[in-house]
Amino acid sequence: MKKVVSIILVLILLSTWGLYSIAADVSELQDQLDEVEAEKEAVSAEKDSVLDEISELNAQISQYESEIEELNERIDDLETNIEKNEEEITKLEKEAKEKEELLLKRLVAMYEAGQTTYLDILLSSEDITSLLSNYYRIEEIAEADQSVIDSIKEKQAETEEKKQQLEKEKKEVTESKAEVEKKSESLEAAKKSKQAKVNSLSEQEEELQAKIDDFEEQIEEAKRQSAQEQKYHYQGSFEGVLSWPISSSSPNYNYISSYFGPRPSPTVGASSNHGAVDIPVRYVPVYAAADGVIVSAGWMSGYGNYIEIDHGNGYYTAYGHLNSFNVSAGQTVSRGQQIAVSGNTGISTGPHLHYEVYIGGLSLGYRVDPLQYTTHPTLYSLY
Repeated sequence: MKKVVSIILVLILLSTWGLYSIAADVSELQDQLDEVEAEKEAVSAEKDSVLDEISELNAQISQYESEIEELNERIDDLETNIEKNEEEITKLEKEAKEKEELLLKRLVAMYEAGQTTYLDILLSSEDITSLLSNYYRIEEIAEADQSVIDSIKEKQAETEEKKQQLEKEKKEVTESKAEVEKKSESLEAAKKSKQAKVNSLSEQEEELQAKIDDFEEQIEEAKRQSAQEQKYHYQGSFEGVLSWPISSSSPNYNYISSYFGPRPSPTVGASSNHGAVDIPVRYVPVYAAADGVIVSAGWMSGYGNYIEIDHGNGYYTAYGHLNSFNVSAGQTVSRGQQIAVSGNTGISTGPHLHYEVYIGGLSLGYRVDPLQYTTHPTLYSLY
């Protein structure tokens, strides 16, 4: 009688501890969720601050665009003036050339007429009337010659001035273009800075939201698992010894690729505190370690395809990363009955069977080293 009472008390304690365990498990997940949500709020606040900076950048961009538009108009005006100046220079050069040709013709004509001088013309006058007439004609010719020379000099000076003005305006155009290019580069830099900030914050928000979604999923899974374990119970009594879940006919059945306990995380998302043993088999039958009832059979986060069995007396086994399974929740199974095929689903670095033992259940208890509760062949480490 005392033995029965003791067993009942142990079961009650396990059940009570398990309820606290699931509460603690969900509470821990909720705390982690709260931390990530707080981190996301901080990122959102930072994003709001950056958005303010982006607004300032937009104002600066608008100012640059206005300045660029003004500089472009100025460049257009300068180019128009340059074109006019070039036309004027061409015209002046043409006029100067015509004047030079006219003077040259006159000089040639005088040369061809011999050494005739103004005095010869005067002395050749027949009377006073022709003398006066020749005098005024000579004066007119001299004035005309001088006017041609003065005109050429004036036009040459004007041409030179126009050329200098043109060079000055060309310099202004070059400086204006350089200023426009500088403003354009600053504008592009501002736009790139804006886009980089937006992209960076968007990526952070997406990553944090993915974490939030993952924690919410884990919380829901823990709650569902708790409901499943409370719904399905094995009515039989656990014999106290579990069988090896892989047949000796399967290659690598007696190798362990990862033992129970602390370890370096083999891949992103994998646990660094391994609560199971990994048996490196490839797509081979998996068998129930003892009589029991299927608590759950389906997909479970990082475990991939997953089965949990209640064997009674608070003992549970779990099988993860399965390729497929042929049982369902609520189904009674016998020791040695095939329940699945090992695989590589979930967070996994390669095909293997993830084998766990719980006292109190996945969500209502704690994990123990399966090798201490399971009869097994002589085992070898894969590494």
